[in-house]
Amino acid sequence: MDIVDVVSQRVPLQRSGNSYKANCPFHQEKTPSFHVFPDRQSWRCFGACATGGDVLSFVMRAEGLEFGDALRQMAQQAGVTLPQRGQNPQNQVAHKINEDTRAYFQRTLASAQGSSTREYLEQRGLDKQAIEAFGIGLSPSDGESLKNHLVREGYSQEELASAGVVRAGDDNVNHDLFRGRLMFPIRDAHGNLVGFGARSLDGSEPKYLNSPQGALFDKSRLLYGMDRARTDVRKEGAVIVEGYMDAIAAHQAGFKNVVAQMGTALTEFQVDEIRRLTGKMTMALDQDAAGQAATLRSLDVVLDNFRTKTVSNQGSSSTAEADPRIIVMPPGQDPDEVIHRSPSDWTKLVESAIPAVTFRINAITSQGDTTSPEGKAKCVAEAAPFIHLLGSGIQQANAVELLANNLDVPIDTVKAALSRPSVARRARRPEQQRPAASTASPFARLDHDPMEEHCLQLLLGFPDLREAADGLRSEFFQRHENKEVFTRWLDAGPGMGKDETLAAVRRNGDDAVTGQLDLLSEKPLIALDATKRVASFLEVVSRLEERNLRSLKSEEVIRFAESPPDIEDGEHDDILRLNQQFKKNEGLRRGQAQEISG
Repeated sequence: MDIVDVVSQRVPLQRSGNSYKANCPFHQEKTPSFHVFPDRQSWRCFGACATGGDVLSFVMRAEGLEFGDALRQMAQQAGVTLPQRGQNPQNQVAHKINEDTRAYFQRTLASAQGSSTREYLEQRGLDKQAIEAFGIGLSPSDGESLKNHLVREGYSQEELASAGVVRAGDDNVNHDLFRGRLMFPIRDAHGNLVGFGARSLDGSEPKYLNSPQGALFDKSRLLYGMDRARTDVRKEGAVIVEGYMDAIAAHQAGFKNVVAQMGTALTEFQVDEIRRLTGKMTMALDQDAAGQAATLRSLDVVLDNFRTKTVSNQGSSSTAEADPRIIVMPPGQDPDEVIHRSPSDWTKLVESAIPAVTFRINAITSQGDTTSPEGKAKCVAEAAPFIHLLGSGIQQANAVELLANNLDVPIDTVKAALSRPSVARRARRPEQQRPAASTASPFARLDHDPMEEHCLQLLLGFPDLREAADGLRSEFFQRHENKEVFTRWLDAGPGMGKDETLAAVRRNGDDAVTGQLDLLSEKPLIALDATKRVASFLEVVSRLEERNLRSLKSEEVIRFAESPPDIEDGEHDDILRLNQQFKKNEGLRRGQAQEISG
C-alpha cells in the first residue's frame, strides 16, 4: 500500500518538492513539520514528536493499534492473505465447536426450557438486545443434549473433550460439562470465542464454573468484554468490574469502556492488555473485607506495571498518562445495581474515583505500625515505589502530604526519607521505550536482516546482556517482526532466565512474531566467552544505530531540499545533535574494533 494514499486518508497533505508535508497529526503545531517521503515510503515528524517510520508504524500510531492488529487491518485493506505460521488446526476446530455450542445454548434459552431463566434475566435488568449481543445462553440440565447435538454435527468425542465442552464422568463416558447453567461466551480481545463462563441458577456449587484451562482458554490472560470495549477503552480509558453481569449492564447503559476481570484479582497479563491501549484504568471492585484484599492484590499488580513499564496510547509513550484509580462502591452494592438504578450515579462514581496511589497509601498506613519510628520508616519504604511512580508535580506532592499526615510526621521528614539512596533505588523506574520509527514496508519484506537477527539472538540467548543493551532502541530495527520481538523483550523486564524471557516474548497472538522467534531459535550462534559476547553485541548495536542515523540524515536532506524549508524553533539544535551523534557513534565503533582485535 502506498504510504501517501494511506496517510492522506487521515491527514491533508501538500506537495513540497520530492515529499509531502502537513501539520503533524500527533501534536499541536502552527508550522508543518510532518513529512511523507514517497520514494522511501516513510514519514517523519521533524517537530515535537521527533519520530517517524513506514506506513505500518503510521497506522499503529494513528489508530492506536498494536503490531498484529495493524498488520491484519492493512492486509485486509490491501487484499493480502497473511501466512498463518504455526497455527494449530486443533484450535481452529475448537473455535468452531465453541461457536456451535454458543448457538445451541442461545436456542435453549429461547425455548420453553429457558422461560424461567429469561424471567431471571429480566429481573436482573437485561434487555433482549444485550442478551443477544453478548450471546448469553442456557445449558440443558440433562448432561447429554449438547454432546449429542455436536456429535450429530460431525464432531468426534475426542474433539469435544479437547475443546472443553464435555468431560469424562466416573463411568468413563463423556458428559456435558455445563448443566442447567446461565452461559456467558468468553471471547479474546480479537473476538475469538475461546471458552465459557457458567453461573449456577439453582444454588448449586460452584456458583461459577469456567471452561477448563487449555491452549485456548487461559483466564489469567482474558478480560470479559474486551473484544467489544477496545475502541472505547482507547478513547476513554478502561473501567474494570468483577462480574459478567456488571460488564453487560454497563454496555447496555452505554458505558462501552467497561470490562470484567476473570478471577478474584487482576493479573499482570490482564493489566498489560489494558496498558497497551490506555494509561487510564479505573477499578470498581467489592469493598467488603475479601474484596478489599483482592483490590489490594490487583492494585499492586497495576501499580507495579505502571511503575516498571511505560504506557502506550495512540502510539506514544508517557508515564504522565498513567492514571490508575479506585471506585469506592456504596456498601453492599454491585456496579450493575447502581447502573440499573441510576446511570448518572454510576457516572459520578467513576468521575470521583480515588487515585490508586492514595488508596494504596491509606492501606499501607492503616495496616502498618504508625506509632514507632521503625514502623513509620517501613511505611515510607513501602509507599515509596508508588509515590515515585507519580514523578514530580502536584500529584506527587499531594501523595507525600497524605503519607506525612497519616504518619503524623513533618512533610520534610518524609521527603528526606524518600530521597535516601536505599529507598530511591527500590523505587526507580527503568527507562523503557515503546516502538517508534521504522523504515521497512510491511508487505515488501526482506528475506532476512542478519544484523537485527544476530542482535536479537544474543539478547534472547544471554539474559546477562540486558545491562549492555541500555543504548539499543526499537527504532534501530527496520523489520517489524524484529521490532516487536525487541519491544516484548523490553517489556519482559530484568531478572528473568532465558526460558522465562522467551515465554514472555512468545505470548499468544501474532503468528509473524511467533514465526520470527522460531527462526531465531533455529539459527546457530557462534560460541563466545562473556567478554567477546558483550563486545560482539555492542558492535552490532553500533551498526544498527549507524544505519538508523543514516536513514534520519537522508530524510533530513530531502526535507531541507525544499525552497525555502519550513524550520521551527529548535530544529537547528536537532540537526546539530544528529551530526554529533554520528561522530560519537563512529568514535565508539573505532574503540570497539580495537577491543575486539586486541
